[in-house]
Amino acid sequence: MKSNFLMLLFSITAAIAADVTIPGEGAYSVSNLGGLPDEPTSVTQPLANQLLDVLEKYGLTKNFGVVGVHSHVSLAPGQVMFQHGNSTFTHQEIEVYNDVRSVGVPYTYRITTDAIPQLLPLDLGEITPNVMAARSDLAAAMANKAFLQEFAEKASGHLAGIAYIRPLDRMALEHSEVVKNHYNVEKTAGNATAISLTAVESDDAPSFFTRGVGNSTAVSEITILCSACGHGNPWED
Repeated sequence: MKSNFLMLLFSITAAIAADVTIPGEGAYSVSNLGGLPDEPTSVTQPLANQLLDVLEKYGLTKNFGVVGVHSHVSLAPGQVMFQHGNSTFTHQEIEVYNDVRSVGVPYTYRITTDAIPQLLPLDLGEITPNVMAARSDLAAAMANKAFLQEFAEKASGHLAGIAYIRPLDRMALEHSEVVKNHYNVEKTAGNATAISLTAVESDDAPSFFTRGVGNSTAVSEITILCSACGHGNPWED
């Protein structure tokens, strides 16, 4: 009985891990994080609205939002920030890339504003059926070469990208809460949990914007705050 269960578990895992090829997806490298600040100050809510318009045009707002790309950790060559969790929490820690590359896919991307924009992975997260569905949507959008170009033009030099809407983010949105990232003092790992809007502090900086998990609206919702950033009132434009 136990061997049958293990075989079933292996089959399910193998099916989930059958990755989706995304046209134009760059390779992960620590250099993708080069030059990123430790505060997500580059993307304001008005800019996020414009970038979400691009995502909506290409059918991505159901599974992706706009992120102000930044980095709280210093990674050595061959390292990656890996995240896993559920609808209650998300944990992030530094891993050896070669050790986790087979069990993870990018959750966050930087979209460069070069003449030829690039989609550059910044981290990895665990593989789930929902993540694979999101990657299928992204593959469809990336098949149209205009997607990155339009996003880069709207970003207009700002440090912006896209990120997968995780179960924690969805649960927070459904309960009118916001996710808050907490990093330890050594900045080598972090946890994210949902908090009520009344618990938001003055130095919590917004870093992730969505459209209410696929709702087509005129404005964005602040989905993730960063407690280590300290960049003014997150509810101001």
